[in-house]
Amino acid sequence: MNTRTSRLFLACILASSLLSSLALADPAEDTALGEAAFNREDLTVAMEYFTKAAKQNYAPAQVRLGEILDASEFNEEAAGWYRKAAEQGNAAGEYYLGHMYAVGEGVERSDEKALYWFERAAEQNDLLALKTLAQAYKKSELGLAVDLDQAKSLEDRVNILEAKARKAAKKAAAVKAAEKAKQGAVK
Repeated sequence: MNTRTSRLFLACILASSLLSSLALADPAEDTALGEAAFNREDLTVAMEYFTKAAKQNYAPAQVRLGEILDASEFNEEAAGWYRKAAEQGNAAGEYYLGHMYAVGEGVERSDEKALYWFERAAEQNDLLALKTLAQAYKKSELGLAVDLDQAKSLEDRVNILEAKARKAAKKAAAVKAAEKAKQGAVK
């Protein structure tokens, strides 16, 4: 092989490796890019990124894709993506699949299946699931008998979790403000 052919060959290998690394982007990165596109209201690009990551079995992307499809009334497709995430133990996927069963969108309505998925999500402290179960115990929904003690217990868990989240957010804001002040002092 002469020098020119060797250089061309190496350039092709380099280009090929760069392109293949782009094609095999991390699903978390694709999901972040999808969120950025969604936030700038570029739904077409967002859906491409979410779909790419979801097909790589990335549960957060599967849930996000399900949310968009659900809002667009593509209920069977949404339920399918929620199911994929739920079967991986993703709490949001479990909650949303439970919701689909509770209202009968995209799946046959089933209080039993809704309750199953809501309980699984609640075990992971999913706030929406905890609130839904508390409401169900108050109003005898999802095949549950009224149990005000159980409803109160679930509401107490919600209050504790929300207080912890507020405290963590406050702490994160303080750290961010301190870093910003530090950067301003350095300039």
